[in-house]
Amino acid sequence: MRRFLLLLCVFLALGATGVPRVLAQDETEGSSAASEEGSAGSEEGGGEEAAPAASAGWSGPGFYFSLIKLFAGWIVVLMWVYSTDWVSQDAQEHKFDHLKWNPIVFGPFMVGILAFWLIPIFFVGFPLLLVAHWAPLLAYVKTRNAELADDQKVLTPKHIKAWIGRRFGKDVSTEEKDPHAAGPPVVLKSAGSDERQNNVNLLSARQNPGFTDARKILAAGLVRRADAIMLDYTQQGVAIRHQIDGVWQEGEGMDREQADPALEAFKLVCGLKPEDRRSRQAGKFVAEYNKLKYEGAFTSQGTQTGERAVMNFEYQRTQFKTLDDLGMRPKMQEQIRKILSTNRGYLFLSAMPANGLRSTTHVVIQDADRFVREFMALEDEERRYEPMENVHTTTFKKNDPDMPVSEYLRRFFLQEPQVCIIRDLVDGEMLGQICTEVVQEGRFAVSTVRAKDAAEALARLAAMKPPLRELAQSMTAVLNQRLVRKLCDDCKEAYAPPPNVLQQLGIPPGRVNAFYRPPQPPEDPREICKTCDGLGYLGRIGLFELLVVGNAVRETLMTQPTAEALRAAARKDGMQGLQQEGIVLVAKGITSLAELTRVLKQ
Repeated sequence: MRRFLLLLCVFLALGATGVPRVLAQDETEGSSAASEEGSAGSEEGGGEEAAPAASAGWSGPGFYFSLIKLFAGWIVVLMWVYSTDWVSQDAQEHKFDHLKWNPIVFGPFMVGILAFWLIPIFFVGFPLLLVAHWAPLLAYVKTRNAELADDQKVLTPKHIKAWIGRRFGKDVSTEEKDPHAAGPPVVLKSAGSDERQNNVNLLSARQNPGFTDARKILAAGLVRRADAIMLDYTQQGVAIRHQIDGVWQEGEGMDREQADPALEAFKLVCGLKPEDRRSRQAGKFVAEYNKLKYEGAFTSQGTQTGERAVMNFEYQRTQFKTLDDLGMRPKMQEQIRKILSTNRGYLFLSAMPANGLRSTTHVVIQDADRFVREFMALEDEERRYEPMENVHTTTFKKNDPDMPVSEYLRRFFLQEPQVCIIRDLVDGEMLGQICTEVVQEGRFAVSTVRAKDAAEALARLAAMKPPLRELAQSMTAVLNQRLVRKLCDDCKEAYAPPPNVLQQLGIPPGRVNAFYRPPQPPEDPREICKTCDGLGYLGRIGLFELLVVGNAVRETLMTQPTAEALRAAARKDGMQGLQQEGIVLVAKGITSLAELTRVLKQ
């Protein structure tokens, strides 16, 4: 939408150049007559000053092009482009009805720019243009501010002062700072479906003495790049562990006097019961750290020794931009682009939980050409994904008693999308509908499924009991992935791989001279690598396998759709598995053999 608005603003701004109005025919004739009379009077009056003559034809007296008017109109159009895009993004982020607000802020400005063109008086048309821009925008701001907490409101005196301070690199606010913003550099917020209840939950948590310690726990994990934090409560104290790049690492523990109120604060933020230390409870929150927002999932459960609480984090926005960023080989990238460019087919993306499926799906779709064909997405309204440019999204209610998912899907296909993105499949009936549309209507579809490899992904689809013939006919490919840790470039050490290991891996002698591994822990703790904090690994990279459905897989999918049979059929069709792809990463020194073994054993 942003690119469309930017292109549109170029067109709209032409209205500010003051294009000359065409003179009416009778005015032209009158001007010509007046010109002739003026010339005659000039001849009779000798040296008397002649009145300025109006030119004949389509021209007028001039002075239509005004740089000041052009600049004023251009500024208003740019403000409108920015604010309209902001309303669309903000409404989706805070779960307002963006399909209602987008036309509200878009339509009146179209009327305003039309009036600006047609009204020949600048000081009448320009104020109307300002009203057409600001009236809908202020209506949205007033509505959103009424539903959000004070620190989320915009265009308030506090917000404006803070905005000015950020632009000039200093704090110009004269108001007292929020005492809850002091201390750890983490902002903790509620993330339920009801904004009013979220404000109540956050207020209750802030009044709890453990709120600051809860933010300290989050800060200690996020500064280490943790994907999750685990708190294990016992009578002696609380053990804290951080999941960094998919592996649990020990953190600094806490005593019960600090950790108990912190746990209460977490539960209050998530709208749970702090006094219940035995039952399983689950909730959501949002954490902001280092200018990034994380969606947090909180779960707690009583154990034999006390209680365990786990907080999982997920970026609200994908941190990767290209397939290169994910670590996909160029040859596989070309295969994916070729598959996505076809007009008919079904592409599945699969991974085990916590292995980057959400990010990869987003990047793969972003890499497709979304300007030539119409892309549409259907999402569960309880599980929304990051919006993408030129992908129109509609939602469904998974457990709607008045309308089954199949009816939502039928209405979705009535809009005739060329590329359908339906990530979370509900049942076999839904999968069957999509396959039928792909086969009969010539659409292209993209979906996701949780599986440890591509063959198991196909087996899981067949287990949903869709019509197997339609499933086999519609399937094009399955892209499966796992995440493997990358060695830290600042501290990894080389070693000569044993010949028998090279033989087992299928690497010819002399092809690879060295493998790499993490360094041995130093005797002096002060000598540990500062880049990776002594872990030996820094970040993760995708390990991909692409199963392009050929005749062998298609036949097996219709007759014997088990994971083992599909793996054998995929090898017949020439698929290279995760192990072969991983060996390439080991040979290049990107990861270690021990790390690859750990990942493949999962």
